[in-house]
Amino acid sequence: MKTLGRRLPLAASAAVLTLAATGMASGTADAAVTPRPPRGDAVVHATRSLMAPKVAAAATAAAPTSAKLSLKGQYQNTNYKCVPTSASMSLSTFGVSVSQDTLATKMGTTSANGTTGNQALPVMNGYVDPLGYSYGFSDASTASSMLSQVSYDVGVLKRAPTLGVWMEKLPWNAGMSGTKVGHAIVAYGYDTSAGTITVWDPWKATGGSHTISAAKLAADMQPGGMFKVTGHTDADLSSLGDLTGDGTADLVAADRATGKLWLYPGPSLAASDRRLIGTGGWNGMTELTGIGDLTGDGKGDLIAAQKSDGTLWLYPGGTNALGTRIKIGNSGWNGMKDLTAIRDLTGDGKPDLIAAQKSDGTLWLYPGASKALGTRIKIGTGGWNGMNKLVGVNDITGDGKPDLIAVRISDGTLWVYPGASKALGTRKQLGSGWGGIRSLTYTGDITGDGVSDLIGVQSNTGVMYVYAGRATGFAARQQLTSGWNG
Repeated sequence: MKTLGRRLPLAASAAVLTLAATGMASGTADAAVTPRPPRGDAVVHATRSLMAPKVAAAATAAAPTSAKLSLKGQYQNTNYKCVPTSASMSLSTFGVSVSQDTLATKMGTTSANGTTGNQALPVMNGYVDPLGYSYGFSDASTASSMLSQVSYDVGVLKRAPTLGVWMEKLPWNAGMSGTKVGHAIVAYGYDTSAGTITVWDPWKATGGSHTISAAKLAADMQPGGMFKVTGHTDADLSSLGDLTGDGTADLVAADRATGKLWLYPGPSLAASDRRLIGTGGWNGMTELTGIGDLTGDGKGDLIAAQKSDGTLWLYPGGTNALGTRIKIGNSGWNGMKDLTAIRDLTGDGKPDLIAAQKSDGTLWLYPGASKALGTRIKIGTGGWNGMNKLVGVNDITGDGKPDLIAVRISDGTLWVYPGASKALGTRKQLGSGWGGIRSLTYTGDITGDGVSDLIGVQSNTGVMYVYAGRATGFAARQQLTSGWNG
């Protein structure tokens, strides 16, 4: 079979808020006539750091010597849907049920061109990013790299990565004509003692479940062809004010892989300086957000919702620690999303909370009170389930009120909503390309210019960026740390 290929850009270059938020990347790939390949050899290039990069600590849980996931195998229903079919199986290990046909539509799969990795990756990440995970291109061209990555995904994270391979090289396809016939399969088991990987091949004629040596599978891979799963080490990243007593704002983040809660002292946010302030169970909480001081002790407090029963809890801030939690919401908070603190919109001198209702897209303002929240006020009648990454920021519209920024899910555009008295004004677009940025967090002064800054993490690379605060917005991003995909 003839192999075709062309070079495609993966994303736009980094820019100020009025332009794009994403970093620069590019990809190359080969495509076969049938079945069509993923763009498994796409390469993601990191943006040059304008600050001294520091590496954040990732989860390092040891994988067992062997493991196999319970995976319901699927066969592709056309000769060009190997990528959507493999993606459907991989996503099922997250509890996500979506058909190959639905994924093919979302990925733009066609009979003429199949599916590229650059088309597939953002669609897959749209399902798993909210769950605290990301897919990213990774190289697995040696037996050791194949085993280490599959064992982490399967044995530790309990997820099945997708692999971009050369179909004709697979042992069960011996005798197939053609060279560099791109194909997608799923790895769902391994045995490090035997040096083997168990995969599911969705090509019905020769596919199904196969066990293959890691060395042979690595030799059959497209360059950079693994859609590796990583767990976010910055789940519910939030600014918490100054807990360390050094005069600068600090961040907290829950590690969903371990359930631990970490304090990252500002302004460096260096992994070497992070401090454990929650020993476990934080993967049972969600919607963490620093609320400011509701307890009256001069320290910033933390709010978090319990996933299991929808209760809302206030954790008083202490010195390098959190105090005994206080229930401030009896139930229903698992029906809210994008909880974010915003400076006083109600005029009572207390910080307030904003949250969107999942069911109908309404937006609500919860006035801050002493160790509590007041009666909520509707400030958005609908459509807010089409927005995410809500962040309360200082006044960037020049009217003296704090503002709200948010990303429109459908196209990744960034908008600012001017704050008003118990309300929001007419929104204005600030930028584009923000769909691939997660953990947007308004924090203290990271850049040393005396103005609060915005933090964001690139989902596919795990690189954290700082967007320096300006009177009317934010400046071009600068790389701050890496390693936030663990």
